[in-house]
Amino acid sequence: MQSSPDLSWTALRDLAVDAARAASHALLKWVDVHDDELGVEHKGDGSPVSQADYASHATILRVLAPSNLPVLSEEGEQVPWDVRRSWTWFWVVDPLDGTEAFLRYREGFAVNIALCGPEGPIIGVVADPCGGQIFSGLANHGAHCEPLNGGDRTALTPQPPVPPYRLVTSRNERAPLSELLPPGVSLDEVVSEPVSGALKFCLVASGVADIHSRTGSYMEWDCAAGDGVLRALGLSVRDAATGAPLTYNKPSLWVHGLWVSRVQR
Repeated sequence: MQSSPDLSWTALRDLAVDAARAASHALLKWVDVHDDELGVEHKGDGSPVSQADYASHATILRVLAPSNLPVLSEEGEQVPWDVRRSWTWFWVVDPLDGTEAFLRYREGFAVNIALCGPEGPIIGVVADPCGGQIFSGLANHGAHCEPLNGGDRTALTPQPPVPPYRLVTSRNERAPLSELLPPGVSLDEVVSEPVSGALKFCLVASGVADIHSRTGSYMEWDCAAGDGVLRALGLSVRDAATGAPLTYNKPSLWVHGLWVSRVQR
Protein backbone atom coordinates (compact mmCIF):
# COMPACT_ATOMS: atom_id res chain seq x y z
CA MET A 1 0.00 0.00 0.00
CA GLN A 2 1.20 3.51 -0.77
CA SER A 3 3.18 5.39 1.85
CA SER A 4 0.59 8.19 1.92
CA PRO A 5 -2.92 8.56 0.47
CA ASP A 6 -3.50 10.23 -2.89
CA LEU A 7 -5.99 12.75 -1.48
CA SER A 8 -5.23 15.49 1.03
CA TRP A 9 -6.03 14.89 4.70
CA THR A 10 -8.81 17.49 4.69
CA ALA A 11 -10.29 15.95 1.54
CA LEU A 12 -10.23 12.53 3.20
CA ARG A 13 -11.88 13.95 6.32
CA ASP A 14 -14.61 15.52 4.21
CA LEU A 15 -15.03 12.25 2.29
CA ALA A 16 -15.49 10.38 5.56
CA VAL A 17 -18.05 12.96 6.73
CA ASP A 18 -19.91 12.58 3.44
CA ALA A 19 -19.89 8.80 3.84
CA ALA A 20 -21.18 9.01 7.41
CA ARG A 21 -23.91 11.43 6.35
CA ALA A 22 -25.04 9.21 3.47
CA ALA A 23 -24.98 6.11 5.68
CA SER A 24 -27.00 7.91 8.36
CA HIS A 25 -29.73 8.74 5.88
CA ALA A 26 -29.66 5.13 4.66
CA LEU A 27 -30.15 3.92 8.25
CA LEU A 28 -32.92 6.39 9.02
CA LYS A 29 -34.97 4.82 6.22
CA TRP A 30 -35.05 1.64 8.30
CA VAL A 31 -36.07 3.21 11.61
CA ASP A 32 -39.79 2.83 11.03
CA VAL A 33 -39.55 -0.52 9.24
CA HIS A 34 -41.25 -3.43 11.01
CA ASP A 35 -38.92 -5.94 12.63
CA ASP A 36 -40.05 -8.68 10.25
CA GLU A 37 -38.74 -6.67 7.31
CA LEU A 38 -35.31 -6.00 8.81
CA GLY A 39 -34.14 -9.53 8.05
CA VAL A 40 -32.28 -9.92 11.34
CA GLU A 41 -29.67 -12.67 11.42
CA HIS A 42 -27.08 -13.70 14.00
CA LYS A 43 -23.40 -13.96 13.21
CA GLY A 44 -21.01 -16.61 14.49
CA ASP A 45 -20.38 -14.67 17.72
CA GLY A 46 -24.11 -14.37 18.37
CA SER A 47 -24.34 -10.65 17.59
CA PRO A 48 -27.25 -9.49 15.42
CA VAL A 49 -26.98 -8.04 11.94
CA SER A 50 -29.78 -6.67 9.79
CA GLN A 51 -30.50 -5.33 6.32
CA ALA A 52 -29.93 -1.86 7.79
CA ASP A 53 -26.31 -2.79 8.64
CA TYR A 54 -25.74 -4.03 5.09
CA ALA A 55 -27.35 -0.96 3.51
CA SER A 56 -25.12 1.35 5.53
CA HIS A 57 -22.03 -0.73 4.69
CA ALA A 58 -22.73 -0.58 0.95
CA THR A 59 -23.31 3.17 1.12
CA ILE A 60 -20.03 3.80 2.94
CA LEU A 61 -18.03 1.67 0.50
CA ARG A 62 -19.48 3.61 -2.42
CA VAL A 63 -18.66 7.03 -0.96
CA LEU A 64 -15.17 6.06 0.21
CA ALA A 65 -14.22 4.43 -3.10
CA PRO A 66 -12.41 7.52 -4.52
CA SER A 67 -9.84 7.24 -1.71
CA ASN A 68 -8.51 3.97 -3.19
CA LEU A 69 -7.74 2.77 0.33
CA PRO A 70 -8.67 -0.62 1.82
CA VAL A 71 -11.66 -0.81 4.15
CA LEU A 72 -11.88 -2.93 7.28
CA SER A 73 -15.60 -3.05 8.05
CA GLU A 74 -17.57 -5.07 10.55
CA GLU A 75 -19.96 -6.08 7.79
CA GLY A 76 -17.33 -6.52 5.08
CA GLU A 77 -15.00 -9.32 4.18
CA GLN A 78 -12.88 -10.30 7.15
CA VAL A 79 -9.45 -9.74 5.63
CA PRO A 80 -6.73 -12.15 6.83
CA TRP A 81 -3.81 -10.75 8.83
CA ASP A 82 -1.39 -11.89 6.11
CA VAL A 83 -3.08 -9.38 3.80
CA ARG A 84 -3.77 -6.63 6.34
CA ARG A 85 -0.23 -6.56 7.67
CA SER A 86 0.93 -4.79 4.48
CA TRP A 87 -1.58 -1.96 4.86
CA THR A 88 -0.17 1.47 5.70
CA TRP A 89 -3.37 3.53 5.51
CA PHE A 90 -6.82 2.00 5.80
CA TRP A 91 -10.40 2.78 6.77
CA VAL A 92 -11.93 1.16 9.85
CA VAL A 93 -15.73 1.16 9.66
CA ASP A 94 -18.70 0.14 11.74
CA PRO A 95 -21.70 0.79 9.48
CA LEU A 96 -24.16 0.50 12.38
CA ASP A 97 -22.56 0.84 15.78
CA GLY A 98 -25.07 -0.32 18.35
CA THR A 99 -27.14 -2.73 16.28
CA GLU A 100 -28.86 -4.02 19.41
CA ALA A 101 -29.85 -0.47 20.40
CA PHE A 102 -31.11 0.11 16.86
CA LEU A 103 -33.20 -3.06 16.90
CA ARG A 104 -34.58 -2.50 20.40
CA TYR A 105 -35.08 1.25 20.62
CA ARG A 106 -34.42 2.62 17.10
CA GLU A 107 -32.09 5.15 18.77
CA GLY A 108 -28.68 5.21 20.46
CA PHE A 109 -26.86 3.97 17.35
CA ALA A 110 -24.09 5.56 15.31
CA VAL A 111 -21.98 5.32 12.16
CA ASN A 112 -18.23 4.97 12.76
CA ILE A 113 -15.54 5.76 10.17
CA ALA A 114 -11.83 6.18 10.92
CA LEU A 115 -8.74 6.53 8.77
CA CYS A 116 -5.87 4.76 10.48
CA GLY A 117 -2.16 4.80 9.75
CA PRO A 118 1.03 3.67 11.45
CA GLU A 119 0.37 5.81 14.54
CA GLY A 120 -3.35 5.08 14.83
CA PRO A 121 -6.44 7.07 13.74
CA ILE A 122 -5.62 10.34 12.01
CA ILE A 123 -9.27 10.93 11.09
CA GLY A 124 -12.32 9.97 13.10
CA VAL A 125 -15.97 10.50 12.19
CA VAL A 126 -18.95 9.46 14.30
CA ALA A 127 -22.45 10.23 13.06
CA ASP A 128 -25.45 10.30 15.39
CA PRO A 129 -28.38 9.86 12.99
CA CYS A 130 -31.15 10.28 15.57
CA GLY A 131 -29.42 13.23 17.23
CA GLY A 132 -28.85 14.86 13.85
CA GLN A 133 -25.13 15.43 14.36
CA ILE A 134 -21.79 14.40 12.90
CA PHE A 135 -18.61 14.58 14.98
CA SER A 136 -15.29 14.65 13.17
CA GLY A 137 -11.64 14.94 14.09
CA LEU A 138 -8.52 15.41 12.01
CA ALA A 139 -5.05 15.35 13.52
CA ASN A 140 -3.60 18.88 13.86
CA HIS A 141 -6.93 20.38 12.75
CA GLY A 142 -9.04 19.83 15.86
CA ALA A 143 -12.44 18.22 16.29
CA HIS A 144 -15.78 19.55 15.08
CA CYS A 145 -19.51 18.96 15.13
CA GLU A 146 -21.93 19.74 12.32
CA PRO A 147 -25.61 19.15 11.56
CA LEU A 148 -26.43 15.90 9.82
CA ASN A 149 -28.47 17.73 7.18
CA GLY A 150 -25.81 20.32 6.44
CA GLY A 151 -24.73 23.54 8.05
CA ASP A 152 -21.78 25.14 9.77
CA ARG A 153 -19.00 22.98 11.17
CA THR A 154 -18.40 24.11 14.77
CA ALA A 155 -15.13 23.51 16.62
CA LEU A 156 -15.33 21.46 19.79
CA THR A 157 -13.76 23.46 22.63
CA PRO A 158 -14.76 21.69 25.84
CA GLN A 159 -14.25 23.50 29.11
CA PRO A 160 -11.83 22.00 31.67
CA PRO A 161 -13.54 19.26 33.70
CA VAL A 162 -14.67 19.90 37.27
CA PRO A 163 -15.99 17.38 39.80
CA PRO A 164 -18.24 15.57 40.03
CA TYR A 165 -16.82 14.02 36.88
CA ARG A 166 -19.33 12.35 34.59
CA LEU A 167 -18.28 8.84 33.57
CA VAL A 168 -20.11 7.14 30.71
CA THR A 169 -19.90 3.44 30.09
CA SER A 170 -21.67 0.62 28.28
CA ARG A 171 -25.23 -0.38 29.07
CA ASN A 172 -23.84 -3.92 29.37
CA GLU A 173 -21.00 -3.02 31.76
CA ARG A 174 -20.93 -5.41 34.72
CA ALA A 175 -17.90 -4.16 36.64
CA PRO A 176 -18.42 -1.96 39.70
CA LEU A 177 -17.67 1.73 39.34
CA SER A 178 -14.49 1.32 41.38
CA GLU A 179 -13.01 -0.81 38.57
CA LEU A 180 -13.83 1.76 35.89
CA LEU A 181 -11.85 4.67 37.30
CA PRO A 182 -8.80 5.87 35.36
CA PRO A 183 -5.58 6.61 37.26
CA GLY A 184 -5.78 9.55 39.64
CA VAL A 185 -9.59 9.66 39.93
CA SER A 186 -11.31 8.63 43.14
CA LEU A 187 -14.73 7.06 43.58
CA ASP A 188 -16.24 10.04 45.40
CA GLU A 189 -15.42 12.35 42.46
CA VAL A 190 -17.46 10.47 39.86
CA VAL A 191 -21.06 9.94 38.79
CA SER A 192 -21.78 7.22 36.24
CA GLU A 193 -24.29 6.86 33.42
CA PRO A 194 -24.80 4.18 30.73
CA VAL A 195 -24.76 5.40 27.11
CA SER A 196 -24.97 3.43 23.88
CA GLY A 197 -22.10 2.81 21.52
CA ALA A 198 -19.60 5.28 20.10
CA LEU A 199 -21.69 8.23 21.24
CA LYS A 200 -19.81 7.91 24.56
CA PHE A 201 -16.62 9.10 22.85
CA CYS A 202 -18.50 12.08 21.41
CA LEU A 203 -19.81 13.08 24.83
CA VAL A 204 -16.23 13.16 26.11
CA ALA A 205 -15.05 15.10 23.05
CA SER A 206 -17.76 17.72 23.50
CA GLY A 207 -17.19 18.05 27.25
CA VAL A 208 -20.63 16.73 28.18
CA ALA A 209 -18.84 13.77 29.80
CA ASP A 210 -15.37 13.60 31.29
CA ILE A 211 -14.47 9.91 31.30
CA HIS A 212 -15.38 6.85 29.27
CA SER A 213 -14.32 3.48 30.61
CA ARG A 214 -15.15 -0.11 29.76
CA THR A 215 -13.92 -3.45 31.05
CA GLY A 216 -15.62 -5.59 28.41
CA SER A 217 -14.34 -6.23 24.92
CA TYR A 218 -14.73 -3.99 21.91
CA MET A 219 -13.66 -4.57 18.32
CA GLU A 220 -11.35 -2.05 16.66
CA TRP A 221 -14.22 -0.69 14.56
CA ASP A 222 -16.16 0.07 17.76
CA CYS A 223 -13.58 2.56 19.00
CA ALA A 224 -11.31 3.74 16.14
CA ALA A 225 -13.61 6.57 15.01
CA GLY A 226 -14.20 7.89 18.51
CA ASP A 227 -10.48 7.60 19.20
CA GLY A 228 -9.79 9.66 16.07
CA VAL A 229 -12.12 12.44 17.22
CA LEU A 230 -10.47 12.50 20.65
CA ARG A 231 -6.90 12.42 19.32
CA ALA A 232 -7.68 15.55 17.34
CA LEU A 233 -8.26 17.19 20.75
CA GLY A 234 -5.02 15.88 22.23
CA LEU A 235 -6.65 12.94 24.02
CA SER A 236 -6.36 9.26 23.24
CA VAL A 237 -8.21 6.10 24.14
CA ARG A 238 -6.02 3.85 26.26
CA ASP A 239 -5.70 0.13 26.83
CA ALA A 240 -7.11 -0.73 30.25
CA ALA A 241 -4.30 -3.17 31.02
CA THR A 242 -1.26 -1.17 29.85
CA GLY A 243 -2.44 2.45 29.89
CA ALA A 244 -0.89 2.90 26.43
CA PRO A 245 -2.83 4.42 23.52
CA LEU A 246 -4.71 1.83 21.48
CA THR A 247 -3.09 0.41 18.37
CA TYR A 248 -4.96 -0.79 15.33
CA ASN A 249 -4.82 -3.44 12.61
CA LYS A 250 -3.49 -6.03 15.03
CA PRO A 251 -3.55 -9.74 14.18
CA SER A 252 -6.54 -9.93 16.54
CA LEU A 253 -9.02 -7.06 16.20
CA TRP A 254 -10.29 -7.40 19.77
CA VAL A 255 -9.80 -4.57 22.29
CA HIS A 256 -10.03 -5.91 25.84
CA GLY A 257 -10.97 -2.94 28.02
CA LEU A 258 -10.22 0.75 27.58
CA TRP A 259 -10.54 4.21 29.09
CA VAL A 260 -10.21 7.84 28.07
CA SER A 261 -10.24 10.75 30.50
CA ARG A 262 -10.27 14.53 30.27
CA VAL A 263 -9.18 14.61 33.92
CA GLN A 264 -5.42 15.11 33.72
CA ARG A 265 -3.44 14.31 36.88
